[in-house]
Amino acid sequence: LLYQGNPESAEGLMYSKFKTYDELPELKIRKAYVDTADTGQDKLCAITYGIPLAKSDDHIYIIDVLYTSEPMEITEPLTVKFLNDNRVNTAKVESNNGGRGFARIVAKEVNTNVQWFHQSNNKEARIFSNSASVNNRVVMPNDWFLRWPAFYSDVIKYKKLFKANKFDDAPDALTGILEE
Repeated sequence: LLYQGNPESAEGLMYSKFKTYDELPELKIRKAYVDTADTGQDKLCAITYGIPLAKSDDHIYIIDVLYTSEPMEITEPLTVKFLNDNRVNTAKVESNNGGRGFARIVAKEVNTNVQWFHQSNNKEARIFSNSASVNNRVVMPNDWFLRWPAFYSDVIKYKKLFKANKFDDAPDALTGILEE
């Protein structure tokens, strides 16, 4: 497969090409999934997504992504702005790695129902077992490779051999959305 002029073998990749949209359908609700990053190699991955109003459409439409390796003192205000700008109704924040405190701080500053939860299931198993459903149901904006190049790269280059991946934050958050 050729990804934007970047030749790379599709062998061993977790995901095939994602469906894309030009215009969002009418949405029933806007939600966000936030996987915080405290320290180290992790990235904060916050994804705003929409559930369509049409009952016949079971796709999940990605609206916006915040993907950064900045520390929490920077990502907290960025997340507040992200949730407010995207008019999110409900945000789920993973409470692992300091996420509970992060969620409490963000909740005070947003017009959003913020819920935190602890993710105790095995990340590799979750990503692997949900990958086909993520690929089938998640729909990206047609220019997602331009809007969020690091997120795009970490998703489309994600390999089934987990130790071959530098980052798993984007696939983990996409999996979390599907598990909702």
